[in-house]
Amino acid sequence: MKIAICQYNPIIGDLKGNTEKILDGYKKGINDGADLVVFPELFICGYPPLDLVEKKEFRDAVKNATEEIASLTTNTGLIFGTITEDYEELVGTGVYNSAVLCYNGKIQFAQSKTLIPNYDVFDEVRYFEPAKEVRIHEFKNEKLGISICEDIWNDADYWKKRRYPVDPVQKQVELGATLLINISASPYAYGKRKEKYNMLSVLTRTDKLPLVYVCCVGAQTELIFDGASMCFNSDGQLCLIGKAFEEDYIIFDTKKNYNEINEVESSFEEEALNALILGLRDYAAKTGFKKALVGLSGGIDSALVTYIAVKALGKENVHVVMMPSKYSTEGSIKDSEKLIRNLSISSDKISIQPVFDKTIEMLKDAFKGKAEDITEENIQSRIRGLYLMALSNKHGYLLCTTGNKSEMATGYATLYGDMCGALAVIGDVYKTQVYQIVDYINRNEEIIPKEIIQKAPSAELRPNQKDQDTLPPYDLLDKILKMYLEEQKELNEISKAIGDYDVVKKVLRMVDINEFKRKQSAPVLRISTKAFGYGRRYPIVQGWRK
Repeated sequence: MKIAICQYNPIIGDLKGNTEKILDGYKKGINDGADLVVFPELFICGYPPLDLVEKKEFRDAVKNATEEIASLTTNTGLIFGTITEDYEELVGTGVYNSAVLCYNGKIQFAQSKTLIPNYDVFDEVRYFEPAKEVRIHEFKNEKLGISICEDIWNDADYWKKRRYPVDPVQKQVELGATLLINISASPYAYGKRKEKYNMLSVLTRTDKLPLVYVCCVGAQTELIFDGASMCFNSDGQLCLIGKAFEEDYIIFDTKKNYNEINEVESSFEEEALNALILGLRDYAAKTGFKKALVGLSGGIDSALVTYIAVKALGKENVHVVMMPSKYSTEGSIKDSEKLIRNLSISSDKISIQPVFDKTIEMLKDAFKGKAEDITEENIQSRIRGLYLMALSNKHGYLLCTTGNKSEMATGYATLYGDMCGALAVIGDVYKTQVYQIVDYINRNEEIIPKEIIQKAPSAELRPNQKDQDTLPPYDLLDKILKMYLEEQKELNEISKAIGDYDVVKKVLRMVDINEFKRKQSAPVLRISTKAFGYGRRYPIVQGWRK
């Protein structure tokens, strides 16, 4: 069977645009002689649709679009993800995350998702019911086992510990499936593609069946979908793989012999950079922004965000602003200007000092009897936030925040100051990883000036300030944070691994007491297994660690 895989990029809620993409891909598949054309999970409405699912008008529009598409099909099959409804049961939502198979002018078969995820960024239990039954469908001399995303992530031959007691794909194998098709919208995290490859290779080799795994691509707010759709033969060999972080269209012929593919994932630095570029590009395009604004401090974080913005939107669409104060070093300005020249971008330089001096003068009486402290530092940061938001409003710029994951975790950021912005581009990138990515960017030529890379990190809000005055060394800090945030380890276990109870206790307390800041932060582009955002839910008011 010849199968056209349409690894396309939908927009959540854009039923008209998504319908056009489905019909365009279907026509292309017909012209290429495909027997079957396949699109990813919930493609008609985009994934994840979240509370849009609760609106009857939205569900009705999805149903109408699905039926319209089905009515235009020929004898070439078309599979895509949609929402279906069945209210025969007296309990539950009656709403299903489904794959429909259409041909000869109508929906011929539908298989709903059986395993409904309810962890990390997934909240499908809130909206969808599990499939009432698992079936297969005979089409053009093949018995199709059609499943959706999570349904294939529970293979007993691969996982030592399974999340669910049932295996819908194994059920389809037992029913006599001759070809497995899984449509997916699985958010990206580094390392997940390699794990997916290993899992699917074991599954296809064990069950002696070919598999077409069709993945979504693109970014939806903070979630990034990397594509890289995979086609396996019945020996567990990877035959074809779609492009990573790009739309793609490939034809898989189950009767054809292919050279085996073994490499599916690049280095962390390359993968992370491409993911963040896609994340920013899609966020801007899907929200209607054409230009980005970055506050350029002379530090490595803002330099990296600026580079990502240039790659995502083009140098002509990126503007930066330098906002020096009396605490800014001459090197910070020179280093920023060198980066501006290297990237050929436009810029402004606006001092915050006059506004800061006037603000302190006006608050003199209200602050009487109080020594200078972090308050004055935060005022400087908030003046910069004021400037950035004013420029964003006036010129229609998408303001990108520049805080990294280490800073966001420990609260080393100012609400309504450097946290101002629409998107936290590197909010899921630890400081040590920032250096890794910048080294990768400079692998062939110096793009981000070496002076920026080599200087000690500083907020430059008081004389001779250094990040390490407040935080542990970043290599130590990031080890602690990774164990706490991503590996779900606690104080005693982390302390044993690190060998310093007091430092670990201090870091964990900083993370916990700054939850209120993260609740008010811009959406964070997710590239790890546990990013800040709605995938991590921690109480602001709590007594676990005070």
